[in-house]
Amino acid sequence: MKELNNISNTMDTIKSVRCYEENSIIKIDYRVTPNAKLPKGKTGNRFRSSTSKPYSTMAMKYFEKHKFEYALEHYESLFQNLENKDEPTFGDVAELALTEAESNRRKTNGTKDYQRILKNDIAPIFWDMKLTLIKVKDIKAWQREEGTKKQISQSRFNKKFYVLKRVLDYSLENGYIETNPIVYVRRSSKLFKKQQKLDDNYFSKEQMRLILDDTCENGTAIDKAKHDFINTYMHVAFLTGARVGEIASLTWDDISFEDNLITYATSIHKGVLDVTKTDEVRVVPMVNELAKVLKKFKGNTDKKYIFINSKTGSYYKDTRSITDTYYSPLIKRLKLPKIVLYNTRHTFASVAVEKGIPITTVSKCLGHKSIEVTSRFYLKIGKINQDDIRNQLEILSA
Repeated sequence: MKELNNISNTMDTIKSVRCYEENSIIKIDYRVTPNAKLPKGKTGNRFRSSTSKPYSTMAMKYFEKHKFEYALEHYESLFQNLENKDEPTFGDVAELALTEAESNRRKTNGTKDYQRILKNDIAPIFWDMKLTLIKVKDIKAWQREEGTKKQISQSRFNKKFYVLKRVLDYSLENGYIETNPIVYVRRSSKLFKKQQKLDDNYFSKEQMRLILDDTCENGTAIDKAKHDFINTYMHVAFLTGARVGEIASLTWDDISFEDNLITYATSIHKGVLDVTKTDEVRVVPMVNELAKVLKKFKGNTDKKYIFINSKTGSYYKDTRSITDTYYSPLIKRLKLPKIVLYNTRHTFASVAVEKGIPITTVSKCLGHKSIEVTSRFYLKIGKINQDDIRNQLEILSA
Protein backbone atom coordinates (compact mmCIF):
# COMPACT_ATOMS: atom_id res chain seq x y z
CA MET A 1 0.00 0.00 0.00
CA LYS A 2 2.88 2.38 0.84
CA GLU A 3 4.45 1.77 -2.58
CA LEU A 4 1.14 2.54 -4.31
CA ASN A 5 0.85 5.78 -2.35
CA ASN A 6 4.39 6.79 -3.43
CA ILE A 7 3.52 6.10 -7.09
CA SER A 8 0.36 8.17 -6.73
CA ASN A 9 2.27 11.09 -5.16
CA THR A 10 4.83 10.95 -7.95
CA MET A 11 2.22 10.99 -10.74
CA ASP A 12 0.34 13.87 -9.08
CA THR A 13 3.53 15.98 -8.89
CA ILE A 14 5.98 14.98 -11.63
CA LYS A 15 4.70 15.50 -15.18
CA SER A 16 7.71 14.33 -17.20
CA VAL A 17 11.37 13.36 -16.71
CA ARG A 18 14.34 13.12 -19.05
CA CYS A 19 17.72 11.55 -18.21
CA TYR A 20 20.78 12.81 -20.07
CA GLU A 21 24.57 12.78 -19.89
CA GLU A 22 26.64 15.93 -19.46
CA ASN A 23 30.39 16.03 -18.79
CA SER A 24 30.27 12.27 -18.15
CA ILE A 25 27.72 12.73 -15.33
CA ILE A 26 24.09 11.54 -15.43
CA LYS A 27 21.58 14.34 -14.90
CA ILE A 28 17.81 14.65 -14.93
CA ASP A 29 15.54 17.29 -16.41
CA TYR A 30 11.92 17.23 -15.23
CA ARG A 31 8.70 19.21 -15.17
CA VAL A 32 6.10 19.32 -12.40
CA THR A 33 2.33 19.37 -12.92
CA PRO A 34 0.57 22.77 -13.26
CA ASN A 35 -1.01 22.51 -9.79
CA ALA A 36 2.27 21.59 -8.00
CA LYS A 37 3.57 23.99 -5.34
CA LEU A 38 6.70 25.88 -6.39
CA PRO A 39 9.63 26.70 -4.09
CA LYS A 40 10.09 30.35 -3.15
CA GLY A 41 11.81 32.31 -5.92
CA LYS A 42 10.84 29.77 -8.61
CA THR A 43 8.47 30.87 -11.38
CA GLY A 44 8.67 28.02 -13.92
CA ASN A 45 7.77 24.36 -13.57
CA ARG A 46 11.00 22.99 -15.08
CA PHE A 47 13.84 21.70 -12.87
CA ARG A 48 17.28 20.17 -13.41
CA SER A 49 19.40 18.10 -11.07
CA SER A 50 22.65 16.17 -11.15
CA THR A 51 22.72 12.60 -9.83
CA SER A 52 26.50 12.94 -9.30
CA LYS A 53 26.86 9.45 -10.81
CA PRO A 54 29.40 8.83 -13.61
CA TYR A 55 27.84 7.92 -16.94
CA SER A 56 27.76 4.33 -18.14
CA THR A 57 25.27 2.37 -20.18
CA MET A 58 24.21 0.30 -17.16
CA ALA A 59 23.92 3.35 -14.91
CA MET A 60 21.82 5.19 -17.48
CA LYS A 61 19.44 2.21 -17.75
CA TYR A 62 19.05 2.23 -13.96
CA PHE A 63 18.20 5.92 -13.81
CA GLU A 64 15.81 5.61 -16.75
CA LYS A 65 13.94 3.01 -14.74
CA HIS A 66 13.82 5.12 -11.54
CA LYS A 67 13.81 8.63 -13.00
CA PHE A 68 10.40 9.64 -11.60
CA GLU A 69 11.45 8.61 -8.09
CA TYR A 70 14.66 10.65 -8.32
CA ALA A 71 12.79 13.62 -9.70
CA LEU A 72 10.29 13.57 -6.82
CA GLU A 73 13.09 13.17 -4.26
CA HIS A 74 14.91 16.19 -5.68
CA TYR A 75 11.70 18.24 -5.87
CA GLU A 76 10.79 17.55 -2.25
CA SER A 77 14.32 18.35 -1.09
CA LEU A 78 13.88 21.88 -2.40
CA PHE A 79 11.30 22.52 0.30
CA GLN A 80 13.68 21.45 3.05
CA ASN A 81 15.61 24.62 2.37
CA LEU A 82 15.16 26.95 5.34
CA GLU A 83 13.67 29.73 3.25
CA ASN A 84 11.05 27.37 1.86
CA LYS A 85 9.87 26.08 5.22
CA ASP A 86 6.60 27.58 6.38
CA GLU A 87 7.59 27.24 10.05
CA PRO A 88 11.33 26.69 10.67
CA THR A 89 12.36 24.74 13.74
CA PHE A 90 15.05 25.64 16.26
CA GLY A 91 17.29 23.01 14.68
CA ASP A 92 16.91 24.60 11.26
CA VAL A 93 18.73 27.76 12.34
CA ALA A 94 20.84 26.70 15.34
CA GLU A 95 24.06 25.85 13.52
CA LEU A 96 23.69 28.83 11.18
CA ALA A 97 23.43 31.11 14.21
CA LEU A 98 26.57 29.71 15.84
CA THR A 99 28.50 29.82 12.56
CA GLU A 100 27.65 33.50 12.15
CA ALA A 101 28.62 34.21 15.76
CA GLU A 102 31.95 32.45 15.23
CA SER A 103 32.72 34.53 12.15
CA ASN A 104 32.21 37.70 14.18
CA ARG A 105 34.25 36.48 17.15
CA ARG A 106 37.88 37.55 17.47
CA LYS A 107 38.83 34.25 19.06
CA THR A 108 37.51 30.83 18.16
CA ASN A 109 38.68 28.75 21.10
CA GLY A 110 35.20 28.75 22.61
CA THR A 111 33.54 27.41 19.48
CA LYS A 112 33.90 23.72 20.35
CA ASP A 113 32.47 24.35 23.80
CA TYR A 114 29.44 26.17 22.35
CA GLN A 115 28.87 23.32 19.91
CA ARG A 116 29.00 20.79 22.75
CA ILE A 117 26.52 22.87 24.72
CA LEU A 118 24.19 23.02 21.72
CA LYS A 119 24.37 19.26 21.20
CA ASN A 120 24.21 18.09 24.82
CA ASP A 121 22.23 20.71 26.72
CA ILE A 122 19.96 22.55 24.30
CA ALA A 123 19.19 20.33 21.30
CA PRO A 124 17.44 17.60 23.35
CA ILE A 125 14.84 20.18 24.46
CA PHE A 126 14.48 22.69 21.63
CA TRP A 127 15.80 21.10 18.42
CA ASP A 128 12.49 19.96 16.94
CA MET A 129 10.39 22.82 18.32
CA LYS A 130 9.01 25.33 15.84
CA LEU A 131 10.61 28.68 16.53
CA THR A 132 7.28 30.47 16.75
CA LEU A 133 6.09 28.05 19.44
CA ILE A 134 9.02 28.53 21.86
CA LYS A 135 7.61 30.40 24.85
CA VAL A 136 9.01 32.00 27.99
CA LYS A 137 7.69 29.06 30.04
CA ASP A 138 9.71 26.63 27.89
CA ILE A 139 12.94 28.51 28.54
CA LYS A 140 12.24 28.77 32.28
CA ALA A 141 11.47 25.05 32.41
CA TRP A 142 14.81 24.35 30.71
CA GLN A 143 16.56 26.66 33.18
CA ARG A 144 15.01 24.78 36.11
CA GLU A 145 16.08 21.47 34.58
CA GLU A 146 19.65 22.77 34.26
CA GLY A 147 19.48 23.81 37.91
CA THR A 148 18.93 20.19 38.95
CA LYS A 149 22.29 19.14 37.49
CA LYS A 150 24.95 18.48 40.07
CA GLN A 151 27.10 21.46 41.06
CA ILE A 152 26.52 23.54 37.93
CA SER A 153 27.81 27.06 38.51
CA GLN A 154 26.17 30.29 37.45
CA SER A 155 29.09 31.06 35.16
CA ARG A 156 28.73 27.70 33.42
CA PHE A 157 24.99 28.18 32.98
CA ASN A 158 25.68 31.64 31.54
CA LYS A 159 27.48 29.97 28.62
CA LYS A 160 24.52 27.71 27.96
CA PHE A 161 22.18 30.68 28.20
CA TYR A 162 24.35 32.54 25.68
CA VAL A 163 24.07 29.72 23.12
CA LEU A 164 20.28 29.57 23.41
CA LYS A 165 20.02 33.36 23.24
CA ARG A 166 22.31 33.55 20.20
CA VAL A 167 20.06 31.18 18.25
CA LEU A 168 16.91 33.06 19.20
CA ASP A 169 18.57 36.42 18.49
CA TYR A 170 19.53 35.14 15.04
CA SER A 171 15.95 34.00 14.47
CA LEU A 172 14.64 37.45 15.36
CA GLU A 173 17.23 39.24 13.22
CA ASN A 174 16.27 37.15 10.19
CA GLY A 175 12.52 37.42 10.62
CA TYR A 176 11.75 33.86 11.68
CA ILE A 177 10.16 35.10 14.93
CA GLU A 178 8.57 38.44 15.78
CA THR A 179 9.70 38.62 19.41
CA ASN A 180 12.46 36.91 21.37
CA PRO A 181 11.06 35.16 24.45
CA ILE A 182 14.44 34.85 26.16
CA VAL A 183 14.56 38.59 26.89
CA TYR A 184 11.93 37.95 29.56
CA VAL A 185 14.09 35.37 31.37
CA ARG A 186 16.80 36.32 33.86
CA ARG A 187 19.87 34.16 33.46
CA SER A 188 21.01 34.60 37.07
CA SER A 189 19.25 32.28 39.50
CA LYS A 190 19.61 30.82 42.97
CA LEU A 191 19.49 27.43 41.26
CA PHE A 192 23.17 27.72 40.39
CA LYS A 193 26.30 27.85 42.50
CA LYS A 194 27.87 31.24 42.87
CA GLN A 195 31.51 31.55 41.94
CA GLN A 196 33.72 30.83 44.90
CA LYS A 197 35.27 33.89 46.48
CA LEU A 198 38.99 33.81 45.98
CA ASP A 199 40.05 36.43 48.54
CA ASP A 200 42.04 33.94 50.64
CA ASN A 201 42.59 31.28 48.01
CA TYR A 202 46.17 32.25 47.21
CA PHE A 203 49.62 31.25 48.28
CA SER A 204 51.33 33.43 50.84
CA LYS A 205 54.77 34.79 50.00
CA GLU A 206 56.25 32.17 52.36
CA GLN A 207 54.38 29.35 50.58
CA MET A 208 55.43 30.74 47.21
CA ARG A 209 59.05 30.76 48.35
CA LEU A 210 58.75 27.20 49.63
CA ILE A 211 57.62 26.04 46.17
CA LEU A 212 60.30 27.97 44.30
CA ASP A 213 63.10 26.82 46.60
CA ASP A 214 62.01 23.16 46.59
CA THR A 215 64.80 20.76 45.61
CA CYS A 216 62.66 17.61 45.80
CA GLU A 217 65.00 15.96 48.33
CA ASN A 218 62.07 14.22 50.00
CA GLY A 219 60.51 13.15 46.72
CA THR A 220 60.20 9.75 45.08
CA ALA A 221 62.05 8.81 41.92
CA ILE A 222 58.97 9.81 39.94
CA ASP A 223 58.80 13.18 41.72
CA LYS A 224 62.46 13.84 40.95
CA ALA A 225 61.96 12.97 37.28
CA LYS A 226 59.22 15.62 37.09
CA HIS A 227 60.95 18.21 39.25
CA ASP A 228 62.74 20.30 36.62
CA PHE A 229 59.53 20.69 34.60
CA ILE A 230 57.28 21.80 37.46
CA ASN A 231 59.92 23.90 39.18
CA THR A 232 60.55 25.83 35.99
CA TYR A 233 56.82 26.15 35.32
CA MET A 234 56.17 27.52 38.83
CA HIS A 235 58.97 30.05 38.45
CA VAL A 236 57.37 31.36 35.27
CA ALA A 237 53.92 31.39 36.88
CA PHE A 238 54.88 33.06 40.17
CA LEU A 239 57.38 35.54 38.73
CA THR A 240 55.42 36.77 35.69
CA GLY A 241 51.78 36.27 36.69
CA ALA A 242 50.85 34.76 33.32
CA ARG A 243 47.73 32.69 32.68
CA VAL A 244 48.15 28.92 32.60
CA GLY A 245 47.27 28.77 28.90
CA GLU A 246 49.83 31.47 28.09
CA ILE A 247 52.58 29.60 29.92
CA ALA A 248 51.71 26.30 28.24
CA SER A 249 52.03 27.90 24.79
CA LEU A 250 55.41 29.57 25.43
CA THR A 251 58.16 28.89 22.91
CA TRP A 252 61.87 29.46 23.33
CA ASP A 253 61.56 32.22 20.72
CA ASP A 254 59.38 34.07 23.22
CA ILE A 255 62.32 34.26 25.65
CA SER A 256 64.95 36.95 25.22
CA PHE A 257 67.90 36.20 27.47
CA GLU A 258 69.75 39.21 26.03
CA ASP A 259 67.06 41.69 27.16
CA ASN A 260 65.61 39.56 29.98
CA LEU A 261 62.08 39.72 28.54
CA ILE A 262 59.25 37.23 28.03
CA THR A 263 56.69 37.79 25.30
CA TYR A 264 53.18 36.41 25.72
CA ALA A 265 51.49 36.37 22.32
CA THR A 266 49.45 33.16 22.38
CA SER A 267 47.42 31.03 24.76
CA ILE A 268 45.88 27.57 24.88
CA HIS A 269 42.23 27.30 25.84
CA LYS A 270 40.12 24.14 25.55
CA GLY A 271 42.72 22.53 23.33
CA VAL A 272 42.98 25.43 20.86
CA LEU A 273 46.12 27.51 20.35
CA ASP A 274 44.96 31.08 19.83
CA VAL A 275 45.72 34.68 20.73
CA THR A 276 45.81 35.80 24.36
CA LYS A 277 42.60 36.46 26.27
CA THR A 278 42.85 40.20 25.58
CA ASP A 279 43.97 39.64 21.97
CA GLU A 280 47.14 41.61 22.69
CA VAL A 281 50.84 40.79 22.80
CA ARG A 282 52.29 41.37 26.26
CA VAL A 283 55.98 41.76 27.10
CA VAL A 284 56.97 41.08 30.72
CA PRO A 285 60.38 41.74 32.32
CA MET A 286 62.20 38.57 33.36
CA VAL A 287 63.87 38.75 36.77
CA ASN A 288 67.34 37.26 37.15
CA GLU A 289 66.14 34.28 39.19
CA LEU A 290 63.71 33.28 36.43
CA ALA A 291 66.29 33.79 33.69
CA LYS A 292 68.72 31.52 35.53
CA VAL A 293 66.10 28.76 35.93
CA LEU A 294 65.02 28.97 32.28
CA LYS A 295 68.59 28.82 30.99
CA LYS A 296 69.25 25.69 33.02
CA PHE A 297 65.98 24.09 31.87
CA LYS A 298 66.67 24.93 28.22
CA GLY A 299 70.05 23.25 28.08
CA ASN A 300 70.75 22.19 24.48
CA THR A 301 67.16 21.41 23.54
CA ASP A 302 66.01 21.87 19.96
CA LYS A 303 62.34 21.76 20.89
CA LYS A 304 60.13 24.69 19.90
CA TYR A 305 57.95 24.81 22.99
CA ILE A 306 59.27 25.18 26.52
CA PHE A 307 56.86 22.87 28.34
CA ILE A 308 56.71 19.73 26.22
CA ASN A 309 54.18 16.93 26.51
CA SER A 310 56.44 13.88 26.41
CA LYS A 311 53.70 11.80 24.79
CA THR A 312 53.17 14.12 21.81
CA GLY A 313 56.47 16.01 21.62
CA SER A 314 54.54 19.28 21.44
CA TYR A 315 52.73 21.66 23.80
CA TYR A 316 50.05 20.53 26.24
CA LYS A 317 46.68 21.01 24.56
CA ASP A 318 44.95 20.35 27.87
CA THR A 319 46.47 22.35 30.71
CA ARG A 320 44.57 20.12 33.11
CA SER A 321 47.19 17.49 32.36
CA ILE A 322 49.87 19.78 33.79
CA THR A 323 47.86 20.05 36.98
CA ASP A 324 47.28 16.32 37.33
CA THR A 325 50.77 15.18 36.30
CA TYR A 326 52.99 17.81 37.88
CA TYR A 327 51.28 20.42 40.03
CA SER A 328 48.98 18.35 42.29
CA PRO A 329 51.74 15.87 43.30
CA LEU A 330 54.00 18.84 44.13
CA ILE A 331 51.40 20.49 46.37
CA LYS A 332 50.65 17.21 48.09
CA ARG A 333 54.32 16.45 48.74
CA LEU A 334 54.92 19.92 50.20
CA LYS A 335 51.72 19.61 52.31
CA LEU A 336 50.32 22.86 50.96
CA PRO A 337 46.61 23.74 50.61
CA LYS A 338 44.84 22.65 47.44
CA ILE A 339 44.85 25.90 45.50
CA VAL A 340 44.05 25.85 41.80
CA LEU A 341 47.02 26.35 39.49
CA TYR A 342 45.48 29.45 37.93
CA ASN A 343 45.78 31.24 41.27
CA THR A 344 49.53 31.50 40.90
CA ARG A 345 48.48 34.56 38.87
CA HIS A 346 46.59 35.98 41.86
CA THR A 347 49.53 35.16 44.11
CA PHE A 348 51.88 37.09 41.82
CA ALA A 349 49.67 40.18 42.03
CA SER A 350 49.15 40.09 45.78
CA VAL A 351 52.74 39.31 46.75
CA ALA A 352 54.01 41.97 44.35
CA VAL A 353 51.85 44.68 45.91
CA GLU A 354 52.68 43.36 49.38
CA LYS A 355 56.36 43.89 48.58
CA GLY A 356 55.70 47.48 47.52
CA ILE A 357 55.59 47.11 43.73
CA PRO A 358 53.17 49.76 42.34
CA ILE A 359 49.80 48.38 41.31
CA THR A 360 50.20 50.04 37.92
CA THR A 361 53.27 47.86 37.28
CA VAL A 362 51.47 44.75 38.45
CA SER A 363 48.47 45.53 36.26
CA LYS A 364 50.70 45.99 33.21
CA CYS A 365 52.43 42.65 33.78
CA LEU A 366 49.07 40.90 34.11
CA GLY A 367 47.83 42.47 30.89
CA HIS A 368 44.87 44.25 32.46
CA LYS A 369 43.42 47.29 30.77
CA SER A 370 42.83 49.04 34.07
CA ILE A 371 44.09 48.82 37.64
CA GLU A 372 40.46 48.47 38.77
CA VAL A 373 40.41 44.92 37.39
CA THR A 374 43.64 44.13 39.20
CA SER A 375 42.36 45.56 42.48
CA ARG A 376 38.98 43.85 42.36
CA PHE A 377 39.97 40.35 41.35
CA TYR A 378 43.66 39.79 41.97
CA LEU A 379 44.72 41.44 45.23
CA LYS A 380 44.28 39.98 48.70
CA ILE A 381 44.51 43.31 50.50
CA GLY A 382 44.17 41.66 53.91
CA LYS A 383 47.62 40.14 53.51
CA ILE A 384 49.31 43.45 52.86
CA ASN A 385 51.16 44.86 55.83
CA GLN A 386 49.20 47.89 57.01
CA ASP A 387 52.28 49.37 58.71
CA ASP A 388 54.09 49.38 55.35
CA ILE A 389 51.18 51.21 53.77
CA ARG A 390 51.12 53.71 56.62
CA ASN A 391 54.85 54.38 56.28
CA GLN A 392 54.45 54.95 52.56
CA LEU A 393 51.61 57.41 53.20
CA GLU A 394 53.68 59.41 55.70
CA ILE A 395 55.23 61.17 52.73
CA LEU A 396 51.95 63.03 52.30
CA SER A 397 52.56 65.08 55.42
CA ALA A 398 56.33 65.24 55.26
